[in-house]
Amino acid sequence: MPEFSNRNENKFRLRTALIASLVGLSFLLSFLFIVSPEASLKRQAVLKQEVGSAGSGAEAEAPKGPELERHDFKLAGNNTFYQIMSGLNVPGPEILELAEMARPIFSMRQLRKDSVLTVFTLEDAVRRIEYKFSDYEYLLIEKTAEGGISASKAELPNEIREVVVAGSIENSLYEDALKAGADPQAVMALTDIFAWDIDFTSDIRKGDSFRILKEVLYVEGAPVRSGKIIGAEMVNGGKKYTAVYYEGNGGTGYYDEEGRSLRRSLLKTPLRYRRISSHFSRSRYHPILKKYRPHHGVDYAAPVGTPVEAAGSGIIKFAGRDRGYGNYVEIRHSNGYSTRYAHLSKIRKGIRTGVKVSQGDMIGYVGCTGLCSGPHLHYEVRVNGRLINPLSIKPLPDKSIPKQEWQAFAAVRDEVNAKLLSDGTAVAMNAESRE
Repeated sequence: MPEFSNRNENKFRLRTALIASLVGLSFLLSFLFIVSPEASLKRQAVLKQEVGSAGSGAEAEAPKGPELERHDFKLAGNNTFYQIMSGLNVPGPEILELAEMARPIFSMRQLRKDSVLTVFTLEDAVRRIEYKFSDYEYLLIEKTAEGGISASKAELPNEIREVVVAGSIENSLYEDALKAGADPQAVMALTDIFAWDIDFTSDIRKGDSFRILKEVLYVEGAPVRSGKIIGAEMVNGGKKYTAVYYEGNGGTGYYDEEGRSLRRSLLKTPLRYRRISSHFSRSRYHPILKKYRPHHGVDYAAPVGTPVEAAGSGIIKFAGRDRGYGNYVEIRHSNGYSTRYAHLSKIRKGIRTGVKVSQGDMIGYVGCTGLCSGPHLHYEVRVNGRLINPLSIKPLPDKSIPKQEWQAFAAVRDEVNAKLLSDGTAVAMNAESRE
């Protein structure tokens, strides 16, 4: 028994010494932690947070006041500014004052369908109105601290960049240009530029190529819309056509590399969307009369309602109905030229004898009136009364660069050609530079 008791007593003493050592070590580590600068700062921060959350009076967090409430109104076609503001319980005189203050910048009568009018209210009182009225400009109406009203125009970050789009024809100009990064407006502008030299329905073939240098508006870093084409190149059937946009004292337009205007006295064709269904012929089998007879024009098959444009500027010589031609228009141009547009579904309102028209003006719509077997436009050209093949015409340019401006034009031409050969974005400009 004494031996067992001594063993228990020794174990108890050892355990007591071990516990004492651990407690001492714990106190030492705690002391070192407390006196370290980093731990001290952390503790002060915690204390400050605790004091701040537990404090009262001036140290307590101030209660939040009323906040602005935002109202976005997507406009339908019949919405008015007065109607919208009345729905927010704004008095009539105040609505009129708001509209009057905005008028020098933007008329609230011109709110566009599907646009958004944003109104900010504070405790049901109007404090601010915002309305984006262009791609990058917006109207800002605010209540001042003194209770007055101020109106100003603000702009989103924007710039004009010159962008090159290039590609080759595999299917159609429209389809392949879109694949290359062009937009429909740019494609239509390209066909307008070369409309006097290239028939984009019958002349375009696989392997042809195009390059376009155009302006693009970027808003907040994203492309929004295309602007004008500054330069273009088309290779059609192995022949290269070049267009340079030039603003000179004699006018503005597109010129070839030799300074000749790309505008001609007559367009290559009076339709944008069509295919040739019947060519000029001295003997063609008429599908209705069932006999061979001359066909002194070109037929362009197109859907009913397709717009028909005046091939050149001139005066309406006739606009009405004829048994064989159906509804048709005849235009007298300069230098003895005249053109006829037959089988129209209808003639555009206002097109009548004696009226002046400009090249590209719409004069009617494709149809199938008169002796006609299907919707198409019959197009004729006469020179001094003699019928000629419209596809054989090579009209002279309207004008050329004056000698005194040749050096300035050459500098612009060389710059445009250099940019056309580059890829991607050529230049970025301030938005102000497009004005």
